[in-house]
Amino acid sequence: MILKNKQERSRWEPVKDMMGKREVLIGQHLAHQFTKSPRRILHMMSYYKFAAKLIGKQKNVLDIGCGEGIGTWLLAVECGQANGIDTDSEAIGIGTNNWKDRRISFKCIDLFKMKKKNYDAVVNFDVIEHILPENTYRFFQKISDCLDHDGIAVIGTPNITSDQYASPITKAGHVNLYSGERLEEEMKKYFHHVFLFGANDEVVHTGFLPMAHYLIAVGCRKRKS
Repeated sequence: MILKNKQERSRWEPVKDMMGKREVLIGQHLAHQFTKSPRRILHMMSYYKFAAKLIGKQKNVLDIGCGEGIGTWLLAVECGQANGIDTDSEAIGIGTNNWKDRRISFKCIDLFKMKKKNYDAVVNFDVIEHILPENTYRFFQKISDCLDHDGIAVIGTPNITSDQYASPITKAGHVNLYSGERLEEEMKKYFHHVFLFGANDEVVHTGFLPMAHYLIAVGCRKRKS
């Protein structure tokens, strides 16, 4: 901040001191997004905020594929308790070092190796498109196994219709893209109630799904396995 007037600077310094000296480390994944496509950070955080508002306060949330934990931290602050898991040990290490708070924890673990839990909500963004189609049923079943009977699942993934605009690095990692119809059909196998939303940039909406860049499905009241 540029403050030339001495009186202005004197008023700003105490405010600056109130912020403390805390620093947050940015790892490989977030560094790539910040340098190559910073708007993507805004999109991602808007999805996490949307999920947090749906889940509500005083809830225990599992964030699958949490990466460096920037979204997990938002869930922890807004919902009360968040546990982030990922198979990337480096990302988990960064999240653990950055977010030291009783409301948040991280673990490097494969979802398929997790034991049954009773979370109030399970969130995962940009994960299912990396799961091989033959493992899809296991992925959804594990989400169900981690949920309390009245819990909700929030699953986000790029729309298959947007793949034609995806970058080479994005396409390289995607092996299982969904349309809105397919995602809804899959979710209904595991939840009694499914609500489907689209997203373009930071805006989550209920508009025409084929023109949505991103899909967010919300599942409520899991079916008995």
